[in-house]
Amino acid sequence: MKTRANLSFNMNAKSFIGLVLVTASALGAGYWIGRHGSASTGLAPTAADSTARAGAPLPLVKIKRTAVESAAAEKAGSADGKLSLADIEAKIRELREGDRRHWKDWQKIIDSVASADIPQLLAAVEKNPSRSTRDGLRIQFLSRWAESDPVAAMSYANGVTGKQSREQAILAVLRGWSEKDPDGAAAWAQQLPPGQLRNQALNAAINGLAATNPQGALELLQSSGMNSRQWGSMYSIFSAWAERDPAAAAAKLAELPGGQQRSQALQAIASSWAAKDPQAAIAWANGLANGNDKRTAIGSIVSQWAGNDLTGALAWVQQLPEGNTKRSAMSSVGNQWAQSDPKGAMTFAQNLPAGSTRNGLMANIVGQWAQQDSEAALTYVQGLPAGSERNQIFQNIVSTLAYQDPKTAAAFVSAMPPGNAQMNAVSQLVHGFANSDPKAAMEWLQTLPEGSAKRNAFQSVSWQLAENDPKAAADFINTMPPSRERDNFVSNVARQWSQADLNGAMEWVIQMPEGRARQNALSSLAPQWAQSDPQGALTFAQGLPAGGQQNSFLSSIASSMAANDSKAAMEMAGRLPDGDGRNSFLSGIASGMAQNSPEEAARFVASLPAGKAQDGAAMSVVSQWAYADPKGAAAWAAGFPEGSTRDNAIQSIASTWSNNDPKAASEWLGSLPTDKAQERAIQSFVNQISWQFPEIAAPWAAKITEPNQRNMTIENVARQWLQVDPKAAETWLAQTPLPDDRKQRLLKSRQGLD
Repeated sequence: MKTRANLSFNMNAKSFIGLVLVTASALGAGYWIGRHGSASTGLAPTAADSTARAGAPLPLVKIKRTAVESAAAEKAGSADGKLSLADIEAKIRELREGDRRHWKDWQKIIDSVASADIPQLLAAVEKNPSRSTRDGLRIQFLSRWAESDPVAAMSYANGVTGKQSREQAILAVLRGWSEKDPDGAAAWAQQLPPGQLRNQALNAAINGLAATNPQGALELLQSSGMNSRQWGSMYSIFSAWAERDPAAAAAKLAELPGGQQRSQALQAIASSWAAKDPQAAIAWANGLANGNDKRTAIGSIVSQWAGNDLTGALAWVQQLPEGNTKRSAMSSVGNQWAQSDPKGAMTFAQNLPAGSTRNGLMANIVGQWAQQDSEAALTYVQGLPAGSERNQIFQNIVSTLAYQDPKTAAAFVSAMPPGNAQMNAVSQLVHGFANSDPKAAMEWLQTLPEGSAKRNAFQSVSWQLAENDPKAAADFINTMPPSRERDNFVSNVARQWSQADLNGAMEWVIQMPEGRARQNALSSLAPQWAQSDPQGALTFAQGLPAGGQQNSFLSSIASSMAANDSKAAMEMAGRLPDGDGRNSFLSGIASGMAQNSPEEAARFVASLPAGKAQDGAAMSVVSQWAYADPKGAAAWAAGFPEGSTRDNAIQSIASTWSNNDPKAASEWLGSLPTDKAQERAIQSFVNQISWQFPEIAAPWAAKITEPNQRNMTIENVARQWLQVDPKAAETWLAQTPLPDDRKQRLLKSRQGLD
């Protein structure tokens, strides 16, 4: 990569800038807390049994007395429900995995329980044999408890065994706490150490704060450094904002850069505004300059409008000119109409002119119809002539029923002719089937013919079965023939089992015969083992034969350790002998550190000797840094010497940055030197954004130097842009070096859609 001295200088210079930014963010967070905080009482949580618990100690829980008293008063008297504690405990014992029909009833029961009785009921929850049932009930009870006593609820959550279950419990407490004291919950979340849990906690706190202070929630989101596209916080903020003041929310939207964050905010404003005043919302949407933004906003507005006033929404949509906007809006109307009158909606759709608008609308209507009367919907579809329209309708039905009635959806899949449409339907079905009864889903998949559809579906279901009942999943594995799917399933089971019972999972994996399945399973166990017994995990790794299996295991251990305690991981690395195993361990440390602090990880990479280990570690840091701070990642990667590592790093940054802020990414691309790295970055950038921001992608498509790649990229951008803004797209297309015959084909293709 480069000499240690040079790399260290470049990284440290940029790390200093990064540290200044981090410090500024911390000061901003302190300012925010000062503005929104209030008098509170600090209470330390009671130390619960934490022998099987991973992670750093939690911050002190500080609560508003008024918030707790308010919550207690609000729930006062609700304990006099119809069920006694003994009745509820009995119901808890009887509840089993897959029995989702009564979850709404459970919410009513939990709301009726007195806060003081929740610990007793949680004790019953912990005795339920199904892990997913335990987790589900625990989350509901803790969220309810936290509304009135977040200190006690957080103390309990902190003592839950298993990293995943513990973090789910902590987040449940935070959500309940945010309902009554969003400022206090937000301040607490900011005190967590960097990492996945902090991001999830901040997301929960931001969502709670948005209901009363959307401006403050946005400030917290923007100062947090987390990837809001991943967490969806922007939608909840602007949804609450638009309910209070849609014009102000729209004005704030105009200040946001393009990308997924802006799209979330746009859809939130459109839906909330339409609920109050659809005509005003339409006027706002028509004023949007970006064609994709306009179409997206109109679709959300019409969907909300049709739910309140179907006749008015339908009349407005019918007067639109033919094109993508009308097709999208008509589909939104159809979804709403079919919920109340599927036959009437279908009659209307059948009288529309033949074309994509009619086909899309019919598919959506039948999907809604199948939820109400699956037999009637199936009979109708089977009576349609064979063809693409019929296949699309089948897929819509399967997609709709997969989560609500997977067995009926399976009947629809069986009625489809073999081919791509059926393969797509299998994939849609299996996701829903796995949620309700993963074991039954696995058995159904075994009856399917071999092929890619079965392989992909099998992978999805294996996760669900492994999470819900790993021992049953292990037994099921014994019925499977040797295959790649079986090996992957073994890995999934090992990973999920280790979170609940590491020793049991280890015993199961160690007795396996040598081979790829055992190797994958061991790598899956490594993170959990490293959290509970890092020295034991390392000793086991050192006993493995030298090679890929040992290297993979060492990297997994190091990544897991470094994410929680990088100093301990580095000390352990110092005791390892030189060689591939140590290099793998060092690369894993960089990956784990980058989850929490890319700047610190960059400094660590700078200390490594030049070579493959340093190159791999650098790529791990870049890929994670680009999500949180693409500008910082780009500045660091700019110091890499010419070569494949620099090329790959810049391409990775371009791909990630373009999703979050395409305008800023475009400006950065323009600052790069004209070389191979820029060429690859341009291709990634254009591929990522052409479907949503063709006007930004267009200038870059024409700059690609390789003729064939340039022509294909220009065609792709043109297809997208012609659908959104034909006039601007045609003007641009005429100026490109694309051959005239290919230009004409594109223009004729667009005319066929109109």
